[in-house]
Amino acid sequence: MLHWILDVLRGAVIGVSNIIPGVSGGTMAVSMGIYDRVIYAVNNLFKQFKKNMKALLPILIGVLIGLFAFAALIGALLGTKSDEIPITRLPTNFAFIGLILGGLPAIYKRVNMKSAGIPGIILFLVFLALVVVLPLLSPPEARTVDHSVGTALLMIPLGAIASSTMVIPGVSGSMIMMLLGYYNSVINAMNDLRGGDWSSLAILLPYVIGLLVGIVFIAKLMNFLLKKHGALTFCAIFGLVIGSPVALLMQNRECFELANTGNWIASIVCLVIGFAIAWFMSTLDKKQELEKQA
Repeated sequence: MLHWILDVLRGAVIGVSNIIPGVSGGTMAVSMGIYDRVIYAVNNLFKQFKKNMKALLPILIGVLIGLFAFAALIGALLGTKSDEIPITRLPTNFAFIGLILGGLPAIYKRVNMKSAGIPGIILFLVFLALVVVLPLLSPPEARTVDHSVGTALLMIPLGAIASSTMVIPGVSGSMIMMLLGYYNSVINAMNDLRGGDWSSLAILLPYVIGLLVGIVFIAKLMNFLLKKHGALTFCAIFGLVIGSPVALLMQNRECFELANTGNWIASIVCLVIGFAIAWFMSTLDKKQELEKQA
């Protein structure tokens, strides 16, 4: 039961991270030590449906809780609906940076630079640069959408694109949606649904279909890469994850000018708490996997 509850909490963190531009759900899964398990379960869902669904169910429940129950809270902490920067934005982002950093020791153990060689170093640097460059791109004006058939058809490939970046560690699906101009449309539809506006399903249902298609496709790709080119894949993942805190700080650099001493203290506390949570969850999951193997 404890393991089940922890997986729900992990899923909630992944769900929340997927609505924050600059934070990757895949990164959170890696940081908490469940990335391989999730990729394997999704990739082999229909081969061993009962076993893999049992592994995915608490995580999926947590993701839904994170997406819908905490969307408004995170939005308030980050000030997504306000032109003014709230004092809570910097501590909130530092909490997610802590979550990312807390999982780095577990990820580093999987990085075999000696086996990967020069190609591994190149992949590390390329993917590190990719994550750092993304926040420098200027997003277009938010695009308006309606409930037409054309919009529904458009939301399917958009969902697939977003899910692909959510599954790949270090690349934020929310940031990609912002760069495409549809982030606000999806978030507003989620908030409308939570407020009882069922017409928003005309946007959300095709988007979810696209998400599921993208997740399955990328899970198969990542499973193949981890099996056939594990050393090189983890070099790339390590670059993506290492670059994530830098990208998050760059995206929120305007917060530094407004932060006072109290705000910085709160941010450091949130960083430490986030680090401790991710480190605890990643090591606990590894310990449980070893116990199962024994």
